[in-house]
Amino acid sequence: MSDWLYQVRLKSSEELSNALRTNQPSTHADQLRAIASNYNMNIVCTLDAFREYCNEAEQNGIENYLLYDWTKEVINDPVKQQKHSKSFAFYKGLEQIYEKKIAVKVYQEIDEIRDDLDILEVRLIDSNPANNPQPPKTQSKT
Repeated sequence: MSDWLYQVRLKSSEELSNALRTNQPSTHADQLRAIASNYNMNIVCTLDAFREYCNEAEQNGIENYLLYDWTKEVINDPVKQQKHSKSFAFYKGLEQIYEKKIAVKVYQEIDEIRDDLDILEVRLIDSNPANNPQPPKTQSKT
């Protein structure tokens, strides 16, 4: 497959993370929200997405969620909580990955102002498994 889909991800300062996660007004968070809005996107905190995944699994039966144990371990680990609470992805509606031309535009807009926004890193990720860490092949035991 040569037509990979993409996602924009960023790592933020704690202050920016708090503003984004609590949806509070903030000059920096508002600038990111404006970029997301221009492309009909949502800014999703990785830790919050992991928690939602676990909640959904617990409601529907964890046996149907292959990454439940791994994800639960992550959200219960204070060090990983801290790391993932400052990590965000841009979703296009409910889609986690989307066409490259949109991802590149969003990435470029963020990259142009990243130094002013307490953004530690901004990345353009493709869906090619060879370029990304893969989830564990088997569930861990909790």
